[in-house]
Amino acid sequence: MQQGAYDNTRGADYRVLIKRCETYDHDVIAELINAGMEALDYTPSGRVFVKPNVVYASRKGQHGTTAWTHASVISAALQALASAPAATRVDLGENMGIGFPTRMCFKYAGYYDAVKRARKRAKRPVGIFCIDEELRDEVFVGGKVHHTLRVARKMARADTMVYLPKLKCHCVTTITGAVKLNIGICSDDERAIRHDFLLNQKIVDLLVPGYPDFIVMDAIDVGIGNELTPTARRLGLLIMGRNPVAVDLVGARLLGYNRDDVPYLKLAMERGYTPAQLDAVTLLGDITSVAAIDEQAKRIMPYDDEFLRWQDINKEFARLDTPLRFVWGPSLPEDKSVCATGCLMGLKTYFSILEWHAGAEAFRHARPATFVIGRPEETIDARGGDVFIIGSCSNATITNARKIKRFEKCFTTASDLTIGIGGKLGIPTPIHEASSLMPLFYYMSRAALRKAISLRYLQDALHFLKKGFIRKI
Repeated sequence: MQQGAYDNTRGADYRVLIKRCETYDHDVIAELINAGMEALDYTPSGRVFVKPNVVYASRKGQHGTTAWTHASVISAALQALASAPAATRVDLGENMGIGFPTRMCFKYAGYYDAVKRARKRAKRPVGIFCIDEELRDEVFVGGKVHHTLRVARKMARADTMVYLPKLKCHCVTTITGAVKLNIGICSDDERAIRHDFLLNQKIVDLLVPGYPDFIVMDAIDVGIGNELTPTARRLGLLIMGRNPVAVDLVGARLLGYNRDDVPYLKLAMERGYTPAQLDAVTLLGDITSVAAIDEQAKRIMPYDDEFLRWQDINKEFARLDTPLRFVWGPSLPEDKSVCATGCLMGLKTYFSILEWHAGAEAFRHARPATFVIGRPEETIDARGGDVFIIGSCSNATITNARKIKRFEKCFTTASDLTIGIGGKLGIPTPIHEASSLMPLFYYMSRAALRKAISLRYLQDALHFLKKGFIRKI
């Protein structure tokens, strides 16, 4: 895998192959991927690391079915890669959103079954592992946020990397694509580092250890609204390339955005990553012009309120006619900057899960409460309700509050809020139901056992002693 600073020659391939694909048919997708590897001159060899997108998956799709790369794309890609003569083995790894065991989401997304299916036809060994459970190697980054990063050993020692992103909207980075997929190469301890004003700088940093050699983007069904619980719209495309920036430029355009609308793409280009514009991308396959991309994008239009669901909390509160309130103030008093990429993302995803789970009516009958992020200058009248002050940088002058609860964390995740708020809003939450809670405990126990067996706990303890405790004393 790539080490050190970005090499401009590595991303010189601006070709993006776009193929129409209307169904999640394993055989059709496998054929398209094989043809794509040949057309784009990619030959898997040695140890292949495969990174999908599984930010969250719920049992039986209770909270949506498009937050992850579809299992048919996974099985087809693994089969195609493991059938390459020069490949020795293929390993798929991921770390889902903070707070849930990855293996649980693998199960709910159908990945264990997908791997079994691929193994039946593959000519090389195919494995699946949870990044948060396995041993890590430290690699050099030299970025704005990360000087080094500890990544899964199976990734660090791979000979080639293949990314399988899911094209969807994102509540703070606009879109999720091949570049944003790198957040999942971080285990939770390093994933939370600078998930604030510097989130997009962090994402660009991760292109150094996480620059894929081949990309297959699942854009058959795209996810609109909040990235954790998106709604599906059929776009009917499989997008392949060898340059993550080029692939994301195409994906952004399909979702109605240009380069400057996607902050991590704009920052990547400021650091020298190319191509700098969609016009520089060579389009191959079934869609060969920007005009044709725009015509295809009409399938998922309109870019309406549903398309932007839970992008603006107060707008959604007004839609739901709820007594809940949200106050957002500056996090940096000296320049009045607000943080749009930390705790705000956790709050948006928290509410999106609640709506999927409990429905709009539950919001209308919620107990009055006020949520605060940042340091608003005005005095906040809580009107007798609870107040939740979210984030270690947040504070406010509050009057008439029944109770004030603080989340002293940067950043505060949807899981933190779910556990910390509990049933105080009068809105049913998944974590308080046996059907959700029992599997969570089961998979957390399985994950803990695997960490003990793999010596991950021991490795992390030794790392703390070496890098933290000994330095302090």
